[in-house]
Amino acid sequence: MSQDTTPASSATATPQKKALLDAFDTVLRTAVEERELERLAADARRRNRGISRLLLVVCTTVIIFVLVYLYVERPEWAFPAPTAPESTAVRQASLRITIANAVQHVERYRQQRGALPSTLEQAGANGAGLIFNTTSDGGYRVLGDGDGVQIMFSSGESLTRFIGNSFEVISRRTR
Repeated sequence: MSQDTTPASSATATPQKKALLDAFDTVLRTAVEERELERLAADARRRNRGISRLLLVVCTTVIIFVLVYLYVERPEWAFPAPTAPESTAVRQASLRITIANAVQHVERYRQQRGALPSTLEQAGANGAGLIFNTTSDGGYRVLGDGDGVQIMFSSGESLTRFIGNSFEVISRRTR
């Protein structure tokens, strides 16, 4: 027994059946179009993936060559030469200026409050590498210790004489 799958003639089809058939045709056409668009998008992604991989390989190769060049040639702009250690005279001059700065803070504190501070930090000075001691005669000492150089300032000394030519020594240093 064979089934007849031919559509009914348009004369016997009701408007509801026609609308239903039109909707079915539209759904089938839309599904075919969507599948075609998905296939085209997948093809485009495959093509772009090939270009992306090529670009990745080229960029990686360039970066590797640049890194090898930098490692082998060691240009000055990428690998600066280590700086020579400061001379003893420069280190001593720098420490003298640091101590003089702390002494100025202590003297300002003494003028404002009429007494010596208990610490350099209380006077507002940076006490890193410095030791502050008061003496029994109402004076003080500041001892600086840095990079193998030790210098002491006593409150009875002239600050100008203590600093000496430290600024000149530092300005003449080689870089």
